[in-house]
Amino acid sequence: MLRLWACLLLLGAIHIQGVPFYGDFMPHLTHPLPLHRNLFAPLPMAPLAPLEPHDPMHAQASQRMASVWNNGPAPLAPQLHSSHLLPLFNSGFDTEFVPLEHQQSPQGRQEAGATVPVQTPSGVEQKPFNVDTITTDVNSPNPAIFFQQSFPFFGNEFFNSFGGFGFGAAQEPWWKGPNVCTEKEEDETVATETEAEETVDTFGQERDGVTNVVRSPLFGQFQFSVNSCAEKPNKHVCTKIVNQNGKKKTLTLTRQCCYGYGRPRNADFATPCEKIDIKDVEATASDMGAKQFLESARSAGELAEMLGGGSGKKVTLFVPNDAAFLEYRGHHQQENNVEDSKSEASNSKPSIYKLHAVLGEVQLEDVPNEKLLQTELPDQKIRINSYQLPAALNLEPYRYAANCVPIEKHDKLSEQALVHTLGGVLKPLTKNIMDIIRERADMSIMRTVLEKTNLSAMLEDDKPVTIFVPTDAAFDKLEPHLRRALKEGRGCASNILKNHLLDLTFCSLATVPGAKTTAYNLLGEPLLLNRTQLAANQTGPAPIYINNLAKIIEADIMGTNGVLHVIDTILPTESALPMTSLMSQKNLTIFQRLLEASGYDDQFDDLDNVTIFAPTDKALQNTEWARLLKEQPQLLDHNLDLLEFLNYHVVKPMIKTCDLSEKSLPTVAGSSVRLNLYSTHALFSDVMNRATVNCARLVHFDDESCGSVLHQVDRALAPPKNNMLKLLEANPNYSKFLELVRKANLTQLLSNNSRSLTLLVPKNDVFEELSESGEGAAKPSDPVALVKTHIVEDVVCCAGIIPTNWPFVRSIESISGQHLRITRDRRPKIENAGVTKCDLVATNGILHEINDIIVPRPQRQQQRPQLIPPGAGYQPQGNFDVFF
Repeated sequence: MLRLWACLLLLGAIHIQGVPFYGDFMPHLTHPLPLHRNLFAPLPMAPLAPLEPHDPMHAQASQRMASVWNNGPAPLAPQLHSSHLLPLFNSGFDTEFVPLEHQQSPQGRQEAGATVPVQTPSGVEQKPFNVDTITTDVNSPNPAIFFQQSFPFFGNEFFNSFGGFGFGAAQEPWWKGPNVCTEKEEDETVATETEAEETVDTFGQERDGVTNVVRSPLFGQFQFSVNSCAEKPNKHVCTKIVNQNGKKKTLTLTRQCCYGYGRPRNADFATPCEKIDIKDVEATASDMGAKQFLESARSAGELAEMLGGGSGKKVTLFVPNDAAFLEYRGHHQQENNVEDSKSEASNSKPSIYKLHAVLGEVQLEDVPNEKLLQTELPDQKIRINSYQLPAALNLEPYRYAANCVPIEKHDKLSEQALVHTLGGVLKPLTKNIMDIIRERADMSIMRTVLEKTNLSAMLEDDKPVTIFVPTDAAFDKLEPHLRRALKEGRGCASNILKNHLLDLTFCSLATVPGAKTTAYNLLGEPLLLNRTQLAANQTGPAPIYINNLAKIIEADIMGTNGVLHVIDTILPTESALPMTSLMSQKNLTIFQRLLEASGYDDQFDDLDNVTIFAPTDKALQNTEWARLLKEQPQLLDHNLDLLEFLNYHVVKPMIKTCDLSEKSLPTVAGSSVRLNLYSTHALFSDVMNRATVNCARLVHFDDESCGSVLHQVDRALAPPKNNMLKLLEANPNYSKFLELVRKANLTQLLSNNSRSLTLLVPKNDVFEELSESGEGAAKPSDPVALVKTHIVEDVVCCAGIIPTNWPFVRSIESISGQHLRITRDRRPKIENAGVTKCDLVATNGILHEINDIIVPRPQRQQQRPQLIPPGAGYQPQGNFDVFF
């Protein structure tokens, strides 16, 4: 505790500017939260006296820490009036930036033309915009820089003063170095009601949004500021948003290499801005391998106009490389707009040269994704897209595209323009994506489906979109049920189409050979795009596959509102498949073929909001229906008995396993099925993780299909016809047990359809064996107790009986009060009896056939202690008697 107070007193002597560290997960934080004020609220102690302008506390960060550690903490000053505390902004909201080089640069260094720091009337330098480098590179060559950035009130000298830690010498980031120009922008707006309720200035005072100070710091001069900084190769931008007096002010400070200076791409953070060689635009393009296009433009008399016509305006050129332009000109040699002739100027066709020129200096690192740039050709724009690549690929961090044409080299400065080179030639865009689909003869089915599902409107909108369009031949490869649903636009046809749609522009260059790229469609489902790697003897672009299923056969067909890719296979999604198609996909072939043979498959596909319990092929292969399907399928056509069998596996409404509960549900056939839940955890018996329907176990579940759900069961379901009593009467092997039931007068219980029972029935040969051995269980003296021991007031399916060992013993309670242990060895076992035949379903429960008689144990009479109040003649005996 003493050490803690010593540290606090030490910090109280320091004018601290606390700047929190923000990593990549919080790059644009602009407004401090109340939590910041709570975390950094100062302790209630006397404020320090204002320091003199030349006090060591106002030196640079590294000097200030050296002074502190050399001279020790300053003593506390007498308490002064709060008016000596200096606010960050004055009442007129005239905020001045203080360049960072005047805040934390080494002594003696000041750039030419730098602005003199603003001084307050008291002589203390104001620093309204505290800019500190933000980095998450903990593996940087100089860890001391990282720590200083995270904790700017500790200088490098603090870390490097500890010998043997190996932090190394301090290095400054490039934007603190020479040849860096600074730009300041201010924007003032009216703050919203929420933003104006509470504001915090960086001096630490809380205000109520008007002028009243809610709380002032009483300990030191602790300042807390929140900066959002972005580091780019040639630019460092910090933004600060301040709310004061109901006004919201955005302050932006940009540092970048001055004109004529630059840094190598992927340079280290400390590499300074250096002089670069600026050439003529044609020489620059020639160095970049793109001279043919500009020579052709100059020959056509359009180069000067592309470069601003001598107006001195900044221009950006997107120049196709020589190989791309020569290939384009070879394919269009007859077109006047690419011929090097004087007749080009009078041609009515639009010039492709002006299509590649944009007014203004467009540095790609400053252009947001999906940005539309107006070209010098009227009504023609260039859409810029950027795609971030993982660092593990050891490639450039971003790939850029202009109208999905790869930008190969970028941001090369010339005397007349900023130059980017392209891997292709831009073409005028006049049609949206839907117009392109309508004009394609091989996309007629897709056009029809889009119009029937009203998704065509989305492809005519201005918002960016990507669509993977299957050809008509791709529709022919579909199985009949899915093809019918799509062509008619019924059911979830729109979901299948949404599986082909992205709400962004996805160009093919976003894929990298040997790596999988993930894009999320309008259903929120991932599409995995994989560009294969070509063999050494192969040429041309590597093919791209989607979900390892569909191949892109024609890529990057650009429209005014996005891009279109042609694929050879439709991309199915389970949530949109018709039920019969989903069954085929899940290998439920017998049940699906029964549906088709019955002629009711379309009826099943049209069902909505239902749950289907489909038996597996193994469960159906030995049934009568499977035999007829194989030998006499014509007998199944519109067979009403088969229809009832199929409908008994369909329940309304749609129920996923997370919503299952123990209850009876009506089927489409009319009768009900019984759902039961069990736990297979030996320890956590309350965690239900196994479900049965009519004691048939769910072995695969929750496959969604167009508004319905499919569960697979390990047994075919058949509606029960008899109750428990009738099951006993119908089987002569149960006659001896039935005789005991009648002697016990329990026939009414077993015939009551409102009950849910489990009946354990020994066969006649069990009684005969016991009679021959002379055991009394064959002729019980109390048949009521014996029969009730074999009846459980619950449905206990064999699927719910699991192996158990002490101490995790499970039991069920019979209606006689007997607790019967259940476990499983080779077969399910209840007490001493093994189950030889499981789950005979009745209308009021289930029946298990067992191989032994469960003899009821005599009930123990528990003597309850009597509470005898102490009175005359009462003598307590021992400690127990004191309480009883």
